[in-house]
This record gives sequence, C-alpha cells and structure tokens, in this order.
Amino acid sequence: MPQEKWREQVHLLTMEEFKNLQGEYPYRRRLYRSMCPAEQCMVETYADCVLGTLKIPGGSRTEKKGQFCGFYLQNNELLLIEEGQVFRPLLRKMERNDCGAASAGQVLLLLFDLLIANDMMYLGQQEELLSGMEEGLLKKIPEHFHETIIGYRRRFMAYHMYYEQLLVLGEKMQLRTRQTQDAEELEGVSWQLYIDQVARLRSYVEFLRDYLVQIRDLYQSLIDVEQNKVMRILTVVTTIFLPLSLIAGWYGMNFPYMPEFTYRGAYYVVLAVSVGIVFLEFVFFHKKKIL
Repeated sequence: MPQEKWREQVHLLTMEEFKNLQGEYPYRRRLYRSMCPAEQCMVETYADCVLGTLKIPGGSRTEKKGQFCGFYLQNNELLLIEEGQVFRPLLRKMERNDCGAASAGQVLLLLFDLLIANDMMYLGQQEELLSGMEEGLLKKIPEHFHETIIGYRRRFMAYHMYYEQLLVLGEKMQLRTRQTQDAEELEGVSWQLYIDQVARLRSYVEFLRDYLVQIRDLYQSLIDVEQNKVMRILTVVTTIFLPLSLIAGWYGMNFPYMPEFTYRGAYYVVLAVSVGIVFLEFVFFHKKKIL
C-alpha cells in the first residue's frame, strides 16, 4: 500500500498529453516551450510549483545521441514528461523496491539519483578504453587517431556540461527545500548527497579529459619520434652520397687539361675511392650508433 501511495502522486505523460493537460498548472506553457526540444538541464522554482528539463547525453543509458525530458512538481503531484525511455525504466525500478510513503518531492529526488546511478561505471569503462588506447599507441600508431580523439573529447565535453548543469539544478532544489522547510523531503537521501555525487562524477570527467590530453601528447611524441627517425635516415643517406656528388661534380666540369682524363685506369681509381669513402662512412655511422 505505501508503494501505491507514491505511485498515485506521479504521472508519466507524453509531450502531447502534457500539452493538452487540463487543470491549473502555472507556467505549463513555459515548460512545454522549453522542451521543444530541451537544450539543457535546468530548473525553475516558483512559489506554487517547480519545473525543469533534462538533456541527457548518450552513452550510459542509451545508444542514441541523447534524450530529453521534463518534470513538473506542484504541491504533492509530480508530472514526468518524456518521449523516449528516460523515466519509465526508473519508475519500474522504484516499483520493484520498497520506497515507502515517499512524497512527490522525494520521488523526484530518487529519480534524479537513479538517473546517474550507473554513470560512475560508464565513466570507468571510458577510462579502460582510454587505457587500452594508450597501450595500443605504444605498439603501433593507429590511423584516424585524431578522429577518435575528437569523438572522446566531444563526449567528455557533453558529460562535463551535463554534470555542471545538474549541480546547478541540485543546488536550486536544495535551496527550495530549505526555504519551504519541507520535512518530508529533508528525510532520506538529501539533495546535498545528490550534489556531492554529481560533483564526484564531474571530477571524474575532468580526470578523463586530462587523461585524453596526455594520450594526445603521447601520440604527438610518438609521431615526432617517427619523424626524427625518418629525418635521421635521410640525413645519413645524404651525408653518405655527398662526397660522391662532389666527385661527380668535380669530374663533370670537363676542363680540357684534367690529367685524370688521359690516365687509362682513372675510372677504376675513382670507383675504388668512391667505394672506400662509402665504406668508411658506414663504419663511422655504425660506431656512432646512427645506423
């Protein structure tokens, strides 16, 4: 019976049902316009109601790019508006658990808490993916690495903004609870605990962003090392053949009285000198551990 009591206070509506809702719901049109579509997580508190929207990034709860939904709290009635599958699975989970005679405000807090319940696990999976990427870099430099980095950066940027907005939302809800001195909402899981949890998630995302920067720097360092190797090889090859170019240029001047032109074995002498120079250069570079 206690479980049914809180369920009677919560109504799940579609956008069309919310638009055509009958009754006194101040600022309803304002909320509806904010959800066409919702661009951010926000809350507005008034003397007689609380309304807000959620813009959820894709990843931990859905394979889609993201979902949006809204909520409207008035007296002890909570309206949840969605077109996707944001609140519905959370409500089913609450129905399986014994939530007791929770008020509408407590239900909203529990929904917000369940909404981020798996985010720490999801962010941990992202860290494992980054760690695997880092290990893979040390074995082989992958192709299209910059596209992968950009994808991660956009994802972490979206989640960082998401948690920033949730922090502001939680602080406003906490301030409202204190101002109304709602004893029922102050019981159980408080908004302060929710704020602390969101702050930890935001810190985790900031850590992942810094980790991503380190991986990008590692990639750039490896690219620089590869380029240095190529430049070193080109430098060595150029150095080896530079004396031969000098010899070829010297004897390519074709002055009429060059004595080597009249010597029968001049070709073989120049050939032996050229081979000797190349051999000595190889020995020198090998001792210097350049080759």
